[in-house]
Amino acid sequence: MAKSSKSVVIFSDIHVGSKVAVCSDSPEIIDGENYTPNKAQKALKKAWDLAISEISQKPDLLVINGEPIDGANPKSMGAGVWSTNLVDQIRDFKTLTKQIPTSKKLIFVRGSGYHVNVGGATNLEEIVAEEMKADRYRAYGGSGFTDYECNVEMNGKLFNFTHHIGFAQWEAYRTTALARELVKLHFENTRRGTHTDIAVRSHVHYYVEVRFKNTLGFTSPAWKFPDGFMYSRGIPTLPDVGCMEVIIESNGEIIVKPHIIEVEFKPKVMHV
Repeated sequence: MAKSSKSVVIFSDIHVGSKVAVCSDSPEIIDGENYTPNKAQKALKKAWDLAISEISQKPDLLVINGEPIDGANPKSMGAGVWSTNLVDQIRDFKTLTKQIPTSKKLIFVRGSGYHVNVGGATNLEEIVAEEMKADRYRAYGGSGFTDYECNVEMNGKLFNFTHHIGFAQWEAYRTTALARELVKLHFENTRRGTHTDIAVRSHVHYYVEVRFKNTLGFTSPAWKFPDGFMYSRGIPTLPDVGCMEVIIESNGEIIVKPHIIEVEFKPKVMHV
C-alpha cells in the first residue's frame, strides 16, 4: 500500500452493557462491585482484541456507526444488561475504544433510539461523541456531534454512512436490501449533488457486500450475541463478529478488508 493511502475503520452495534455483548476485562460499576464477564463476553473480548490487531494501518477516520451501548432495556426491566446505569456502559465503551489505533478524525452515526435515547429526547450517542471530542457533523446543517447520515470524502471517493437497513434472516436474501440501497443512491445522485462510491450500513449484525461497476456497499458485523428479544421470532441467526477497514489508495483504488472473527458460541447439549 502506498504511503499516500487513507483508511477508515468502522465499528458498529457494540452494545456495551448487554450481558451477551463485548465488555472490557473488568467493567466498573458505580453503585457496586466490578462486573465479572461471563463466558460469552470473554470470548467476544478475545475477538475484539484480535480484530483490532488485524487493522493494517493507523486509520485516518474511525466511525462508530450506531449503538455503542445497549441502554437500560426498559421493556425487560433491565434484565438483559449488567448495569442499568448508563454511565457504567458509556465508561466501559470508552475503555474498549482506547484499544483501537488512534485516528485523525472520529465520527459517530446515530443508531436505534431504543438503545441510545433516554425519555425520547436525550441522545446518548451525542453525549458520548462530545465527551470523546468527536468531529461535529450534521448532514443538513445545525449544531451537534451526531446525525443519522454522514458523508465523507477520502482520496476522491465518497462514503455514505447510516445505521439502519432492512434485515434478512436467510443468507440468500441478504444482498437484496443493500443492492436496493445502492440503486436508490444512484438514482438520487443529481438530487443529492454527489455520487456515492461506498455505502456503509449496520444494524443487522451480519456482514454482506454488494458491488456494482461504479459503487459498492456492505453491512458491518456486530459485537452482541442473541438476547431474549432476538428469540421472540424463533431461533435467531448468530451474528458476524468483527469490524471493517476500508483503504482508499491515492489512485482511487478501493480495498475493503472485513475483519471477521470466528467466535465459538455453541448451545449446551444435555445428555440423557
